Amino acid sequence: MAQKLLTSAHLLEIFMPYRSDEARMIDVLHKAVELDFYKGVELGIFFDKTNRKEVRRILEENHLNGTTFATPYVKDQKLGLSDLDEGRRRKAVELVKELANYAADTGYTNFGVPSGDDPGPVFRGLAKNVLAESMIEIADHCKSLGLNLTLEPLDRYVFKKQLIGPIEESVIWFAPIHEECPNAYIHWDSAHEALGGMDLMKSLEVTAPFLAQFHLCNAIVDPSHPCFGDLHMDVGEGPDFETEGFLTPALGAEILKKAASYDKPAGVKDVYVSVEVLGHPGDNLWLKERNAREFLMKCFEIAGMSVK
Repeated sequence: MAQKLLTSAHLLEIFMPYRSDEARMIDVLHKAVELDFYKGVELGIFFDKTNRKEVRRILEENHLNGTTFATPYVKDQKLGLSDLDEGRRRKAVELVKELANYAADTGYTNFGVPSGDDPGPVFRGLAKNVLAESMIEIADHCKSLGLNLTLEPLDRYVFKKQLIGPIEESVIWFAPIHEECPNAYIHWDSAHEALGGMDLMKSLEVTAPFLAQFHLCNAIVDPSHPCFGDLHMDVGEGPDFETEGFLTPALGAEILKKAASYDKPAGVKDVYVSVEVLGHPGDNLWLKERNAREFLMKCFEIAGMSVK
C-alpha cells in the first residue's frame, strides 16, 4: 500500500441547513472533534473574523486538516469561472480570490472551486481555455496564501451538466495546469463518476497523479428512477447500509484500496476521504453524521485499513 488515507467529515454538506449560522457551525465542529474519529473536516466559509480565528484555533489545537469549497457561494451569485463574458468571469475570479483569503485566514489547507456550466459543443473548447486562465490565476493566488486549489470534475451529459466532466478528458486538460501550478489538484467524487458511466477503478487510476482528496458519495444511476441523480443521498444505516443507490460498503472499500495503492501527489501531505451526504431542514443531522461515519468505518474495515 503506497499511502495511508485519512478520515474526514463533510460537515458543510451534512449540516447544510446551518451554512449561514456560523456560531452553530462552530458548535458542530466542536462536537465533531469530540468524536475523536476524524483527521480532517470540510466546512464552509466563515465571513466573521472572530469566527475564523476560533475555527483556526480548533483546527490547530486538534491537528485537523481543513477544506472548504467556493462552489455554493459562486453559485449563489450566479457566476462562473468559465463564463465567456469577460466581465462576469472577472467578478467570479475576484470573488473566489476573496473567499480564498478567508479560507487561508481560517487555517484551511484545501480550497475547492467549481468549473461552471457546460456551454455546449460549439463553445466548450473556448470555455475550457477560459477556465484554465481562471484556474492558473486563482492557483497562483492560493499559493501565496499557502493553500492547495482543487477542482472537482462533475458529470457533463447526465445530471449536473458541468464543463469539466468525463475524467479521462478532464485529466488531459488539467495536466498542463498542474504543471504550471503544482498546488492545483483534482477532487474525485464517486457519484459523479458513476453517473457519468465511468469505470470507477479506471477513473481513480487516471486521476491518481492529481488526487488531493475524494468523496464517497451515493447516487441512484437509473434515469427512470424518481430519485435519479447527484442528490448526495444517504448511505443507509448499519449494519447492512442497504439503499437503492450504487454505493455499498464493499464498493467503498474497493475505492479506498485503489486510492491507497497510489503514491500521494507531490505537495500533498495527506489524502483525505469523506462521505458526502446532504442534510435538509428538519432532518436529524447528527443521525446523518453518525450513519456517514459508520459507513466510512465499515469501508475501512472491509478494506483491511486502519483509521488510526
